[in-house]
Amino acid sequence: MLSNEKLEQLEYDYLKIIKFHLIQDLNHIINGLNSRLLIFNDWYNQFIKTARSDYKASDLETGAERIFHHFFATIFKFPNSSPVGSDLMYIVPEAVLHIDIKTALISNTSDFKGKINVAANQSSYNVDNSFHPNLPTYYTVNKKKLPCLTYIIQIIHEHAKPDIKALILASVPNGQLYPVYGNSIVQSGKAGVGKSKDFRFKYSTEPVFKLLSVNGKIFRVELIYLSKKLSTESITNNKDIPVYSQF
Repeated sequence: MLSNEKLEQLEYDYLKIIKFHLIQDLNHIINGLNSRLLIFNDWYNQFIKTARSDYKASDLETGAERIFHHFFATIFKFPNSSPVGSDLMYIVPEAVLHIDIKTALISNTSDFKGKINVAANQSSYNVDNSFHPNLPTYYTVNKKKLPCLTYIIQIIHEHAKPDIKALILASVPNGQLYPVYGNSIVQSGKAGVGKSKDFRFKYSTEPVFKLLSVNGKIFRVELIYLSKKLSTESITNNKDIPVYSQF
C-alpha cells in the first residue's frame, strides 16, 4: 500500500501522460467528435425518437466513447475485460487505470459547471453513508497490489452541432484519500441523496492535488480545450483551473 503522498504523485503522473497525448492529438479528437454530423440526416430522427420527451440528451454520449477507445488503443494498448469498471480500463505496470468518458450539453449547467457525475463502477472513493463504490482502492495483479486510478474526460458541447465548447480532464481521488478530501468534493448524484449509485465530483471546491500543492498549486482538473467565447469560470465554476488550448 502506498503512502497518501506517493498515491497522489502516481495519480498526477498518469494525469500528465493522458494530458500530453490529448494535447498532441487535440485537433484529430475534435474532428472525430464532430464526425457524427457527416451523416446527421441518417441518424438524427431516430435518435430524437428514442430520447425522453422532456429531456434534450447529448447526441455525443455513445459516439464519444468510440472516439476515445480508438485514441487510447495506441497509448495503453489492450484494455482489461473486467465487467465492473469504467468505459476504458487498463492494467499498467504501476496501477489499474479507469478512464470514463462523459458528455454534457452546454445548455444544461447542472451536468457540468464545476462537477462531474461519477458512478459506482467508475470510482473507489467511498463516502460515508451516501456512496459506496464498486471499485477497490487496490487491485491484486499477479500477487502485486496496484492502486485504482480514476480519470474522467468530460466533453461539453452544443446539441447536434460541430461546436465542442470544452474538454475537461479530471483525476478523481482514490478512496484511500478520503481522509484528505472528505466530503468537500462530494455532491449528491443524479440518483439522489443516499441512493449509493453515484455522486457528483465537485472539483471546483478542491481542484488541486492537496498533498502535492504545498509549494504551489498542482491541479487534478485541467481544461485541455476551451472555446474562446467562454471563460474558465463559466465551465468549471473556478477561475484558476488552467486552460491549455483555446480557439
